[in-house]
Amino acid sequence: MKNLKIGTWISLFILSLFSFSAFAGKGVIVNVDVPGMSFQAKTSKLKGSVKKEGDVYKADKLYVKVKSLKTEMDLRDEHLRDKLEYKKHSKIVVSQGVAKGGKGKAIIEIKGVKKPINFSYQESGGLFIAKFPLSLKDFGITGISYMGLGVKDKVVVEASVPIK
Repeated sequence: MKNLKIGTWISLFILSLFSFSAFAGKGVIVNVDVPGMSFQAKTSKLKGSVKKEGDVYKADKLYVKVKSLKTEMDLRDEHLRDKLEYKKHSKIVVSQGVAKGGKGKAIIEIKGVKKPINFSYQESGGLFIAKFPLSLKDFGITGISYMGLGVKDKVVVEASVPIK
């Protein structure tokens, strides 16, 4: 009986490694918190790349199509697309990215609103992995709730971008 439990845990661990490695390439993950739970909006359909020039990284234009973001729940995906006004603003764009020494700056455009962002990054396996917080209110995204539970204003974005 003990061996069965250990075997089950090992199987679950191996499955989790495979599911993580399926998204270990380029892509974007948005970590969203709701009181008592959290979820992620993900896409592997990131367009663009980062260029390395000496110890400086640059990205002219990176983007994801809003429709490509998935949360593992169809109704939530539909609400996300509606809140991001995907019919009018089909892409989320990051431009003018420059980074050095673990820190960087860029401009992000969501729903037609452009804002500067600061991010931290690391390089791993040919990927530029950036992480930064966003305030949803800065982009006119408010009133997101389900059954009385509202999404917190701050989300954390993680992007893995190929380096060329």
